[in-house]
Amino acid sequence: MENLSTGLLQACQSQQRPSRGSDGRCIGDLVGWSGHLRRRSGRTPPNRRFRELASTPSRAHGDRIDVDFIRAGHSAGPGLCDVVEQSVSHGGNVYHAARLLSRDPSDLCDFSASINPLGVPLAARRLLQTAIGKVQHYPDPQGLALVQAIAERHGVSPENVVLGNGTVELIYALPAAFNIRHGLIVGPVFSEYERVLTLANARVTHVLARSKDDYRQPVREVLEKVERPSSGWSKRRLPIEAVFVCNPNSPTGRSVSRNGVYRLLEAVKRRNGYLIVDETFVEFCEEKSVIRRAACDDSLLVLRSFTKFYGIPGLRIGYIVGTEKSLWRLRNRLPPWSVNTLAQEAALACLRDYRYKERTLLFIQKERPVFRRALEGIPGVRVYPSSANFFLVELPEPLTSHQVQIVLMKRGYLVRDCSNYPGLHERMLRFAVRTSRENARLVKQLQHVVQAQP
Repeated sequence: MENLSTGLLQACQSQQRPSRGSDGRCIGDLVGWSGHLRRRSGRTPPNRRFRELASTPSRAHGDRIDVDFIRAGHSAGPGLCDVVEQSVSHGGNVYHAARLLSRDPSDLCDFSASINPLGVPLAARRLLQTAIGKVQHYPDPQGLALVQAIAERHGVSPENVVLGNGTVELIYALPAAFNIRHGLIVGPVFSEYERVLTLANARVTHVLARSKDDYRQPVREVLEKVERPSSGWSKRRLPIEAVFVCNPNSPTGRSVSRNGVYRLLEAVKRRNGYLIVDETFVEFCEEKSVIRRAACDDSLLVLRSFTKFYGIPGLRIGYIVGTEKSLWRLRNRLPPWSVNTLAQEAALACLRDYRYKERTLLFIQKERPVFRRALEGIPGVRVYPSSANFFLVELPEPLTSHQVQIVLMKRGYLVRDCSNYPGLHERMLRFAVRTSRENARLVKQLQHVVQAQP
């Protein structure tokens, strides 16, 4: 990177790359682990010289890719790759990437976070300009105006809705609120479910989709695991008390039908547990939502977010829908005034902007198949089916997702390296669907990288 500071490089050299999938990671029982996945510990990664080259200024500008990054030898020490892996593991960290590159964040094209490319709704922009005077007062601790609007949107009661400082705040409150000692996570998926269970000293079991099934959500395997929770255990025979499902899933984009979710719910209810469904991306396939059912079933909780669909991740606002009885337990675990006034006002404006929702759905319906066909046109690249606004992509050998992530970042394109997800391997990337011009440029850069391999 140009002008990469000496201090940063020294920090890179002093940090040791953590081994993913090592025994130190609490991943519980791994069911359906992809045959492509290999344990990282004790394994020498290919093309190690790539890591050294990625820590030096790029010699390529314009459309040409520095192919030395791909045609590298086999000797290098730790460098920029380590910093990228450790600090942008969730995607969307455009500010950190800009610091590494000594560039302005606005110069980067972020495919790593699946945010609506249409940007912040105009109604929300206008309202934020006029609502700034309200910050002289404390925010409404319950956010009643927004809660009422959410309830009306979903046909539920305001008592069935609780706001959070993003869905992550709500996720982190769940284990304590519902005394979850053993959670089953349907993956590969967003890492915070596992993290919060681990912090709560809960047991974690993974049921993983398989590449041979195009990462179809493994409903049958989950049902078998819930109904026979003690199979394969030696000592701690705790029943599964909560099942976490992301629908549509991130990063695979695969979704479960409404009937499939109901089957999971009935199995969980027989065990007196909870089914927690994260519907962050469900606006792209609304017919699969079970949010109304959550208002009348104590065993079902549904998470929603304004981040992805409405393009306001910086404001941090989400909500959860459940029965009044269930949410009473959750409310007691949340801090007061956690959702600020501007976030509440912007979210309210987003809900009322029906034209924005229509434009977004039409836009994604048009661009998603075009983007997929373009990616599939690159020799050796496999694109998995998706119901959301992103694609999971498998690179051809011997490329690795970490290598390609660094190359593309040097070119100004941020993508999500998915190799650290349990159940995915070292050649997996996720690309958000952006504008047609941005998509075309990314495809061109990726094609150059693939063609540059030995």
